[in-house]
Amino acid sequence: MATSIVAVLGCATQRELVDRSASAGVSLCSFWPPPPSSSLALSRNRLPAQGAELKSVANRIATVLDAAGYTEQHWYPIGLEYRHGFAATTRLEALNGDAASKPESERWSSLYPEAANLRWLTFARKMPLPHPGRYRVFLIAVTDLPLGPSVIAPIWNEDTVMDGPGVSTQESSPVAIRGSRDLSGYGVGVYVYQYERQEDQAQGLSSASVPAWSAAAQLHAAGLARLTDSPLVDAH
Repeated sequence: MATSIVAVLGCATQRELVDRSASAGVSLCSFWPPPPSSSLALSRNRLPAQGAELKSVANRIATVLDAAGYTEQHWYPIGLEYRHGFAATTRLEALNGDAASKPESERWSSLYPEAANLRWLTFARKMPLPHPGRYRVFLIAVTDLPLGPSVIAPIWNEDTVMDGPGVSTQESSPVAIRGSRDLSGYGVGVYVYQYERQEDQAQGLSSASVPAWSAAAQLHAAGLARLTDSPLVDAH
């Protein structure tokens, strides 16, 4: 545990150096909050205080993702030992004109065989895409930290670290999540990252500022409206 904290604090120092100097290099760690998304849906209500464990919430989300075809997942802690919850990302997928996923044969590309990682979501502004059209990645977060825009400045330490040296992440399932806690302060947020390649473009681009559909509409189209008992509504 002490080794992990030292590694994370080292990551925080690197992040501060990156912010101060364009020539300082890129931090090896990712921290809460997630990278800015094209759109965001939030649970209307917080999780119940009783009758819910963090792992059971994660298992439900994993089950809903699997049922909707998102079998490739990457799971992250929010803070060491999941002290502020967890997040999961999906693989980049191609979309139909109604925000539903394309048929299986067209949905996935061998260019992106795994679920998107936090560093890719942070830095991908231009990327190869196999065909013209729209593409998407979901990031689902369950946490008691602020979801969406916040006036609280980001903090880079062992309480908010999600990935990097000394941080254990899971590529396909939430098996590492342990322990029970009062989840009454926890909410669910689904961050939607959209990308698009035009007919006359050789590369795809992030469409963070011009989402084609709202986050809630995309969740319904993707079969993910039941990630939580509380309705997921568009953040304002």
